[in-house]
Amino acid sequence: MGQSFIRFALACTLTAASTTALAAPPGLLMTYSFDSLSGKFGQPQEIKARSFTLGATLVGEGYRASLFVPYISLEGPGTLVAGTVAGTNGPARRSEQGLGDMVATYTTDLIGGIQTKGFAMSATGLVKIATGNEDRGLGTGKTDYGIQADLAYRFNNGFGLTAVLGRQYYGDTPELPLLNGNYSTVGVNFPLGQSLFVNLTTSQRDELLAGTEKRKERAISAVYALDTTSALQFGFTKGRSTSSPDDVFSVSYVSQVE
Repeated sequence: MGQSFIRFALACTLTAASTTALAAPPGLLMTYSFDSLSGKFGQPQEIKARSFTLGATLVGEGYRASLFVPYISLEGPGTLVAGTVAGTNGPARRSEQGLGDMVATYTTDLIGGIQTKGFAMSATGLVKIATGNEDRGLGTGKTDYGIQADLAYRFNNGFGLTAVLGRQYYGDTPELPLLNGNYSTVGVNFPLGQSLFVNLTTSQRDELLAGTEKRKERAISAVYALDTTSALQFGFTKGRSTSSPDDVFSVSYVSQVE
C-alpha cells in the first residue's frame, strides 16, 4: 500500500494488531510488505501495480511514528494515488518501475492506548512526500497531507471494534486535479487463539477526480505471531466501485528490533 498511500490507511491498524499479537512490548518495529493490485478502473484494459514497501515504526509511550518507503511497478495508464490508480484515460504506459511516494505518519494517544481494554482514541497526522516520478505515473509530484481520528473499543475477551475518520488534502497538479476529501473505515477484530489476530473492515473515500465514483472497499487481514518479536500479516481487499482496485493482495513481515 500501501502506500504511495497504498499502506497509510492501514498503518495504525497494522501496528495495533502486531502489538496485540506480539507478547513483548515493541520499541522499533520494522515492516517488509508486498502489495499487488489490479483493476480496470472503468477502462477496457486491466491495470496492475505492485509495490515492495520498507517501513519503520517507533512505538513509544503514547505515540507511534512511522516512515514507509515503497518501490513500485506499474503496468498500464494512469498514476498511482492513495492506493488506487487515477487518470487512467491518459497516454498508455506499458511498464514503469521505481521509487514511489514515501509516507510519514505520527499518532498520539488521546484516551487509552493500542493495548487498552475499553475505549481508546488517538489522532494521526500523515504526510506523503513527493519522491515518486510523476512523469512515469509513480507519484503525483506534490506533497499531500492528511489528518484522522482513530477510535477503538476492546472487550475483555479480545474482541474489538474500530473506526477511522479522516480527511485528505492533495497537492494540486494541472494534469491531475485531485479533490480533497473525507474517508472512513469501520471494522471488527478478534483473536483466534494466542497467536492469530483477524481484522475485518469496510471503507469509503470521497472521489479523487471530478466525475468519478467514491472509493468503496472491504478488506480482511490476519496477523500471525511467529514468536514474541515477529509476525506475519496477510491481507485481501475487494473493491466495490470503478475508483477502487478490483483486488488487492498483501503480505507483510513485522519484526521488533531489540
